[in-house]
Amino acid sequence: VAAAIYQEAQIEMTEAKRRTPVDTTEHAPHPGQLRASGFVHKPERSGNNISVTLSFGGAAVDYAVHVHENPDAIHPVGQWKYLESVLDESAPHMAARIAARVHLNRSRE
Repeated sequence: VAAAIYQEAQIEMTEAKRRTPVDTTEHAPHPGQLRASGFVHKPERSGNNISVTLSFGGAAVDYAVHVHENPDAIHPVGQWKYLESVLDESAPHMAARIAARVHLNRSRE
């Protein structure tokens, strides 16, 4: 199950990166740094619960929070809520996707 959750999180991160704003101004010190900072952490267990954290930031953490939470920021490339929007859209289908992946992984063993 942990592997299936991690694999699905990788798919979510790929879409979140596609939606992540890229500073295309001439003053941008590192265009694409925020997009490149997207990371899926290894699964963690706590009792019967398994979780996977998806994050953006690193050296771009201040920028990450600003562009994620500011609906008025202009994004010629990308959008605000670049991570949250992906997870909100996938939430109704995530359990079924994970269950199908667990079944698929077991049939390969």
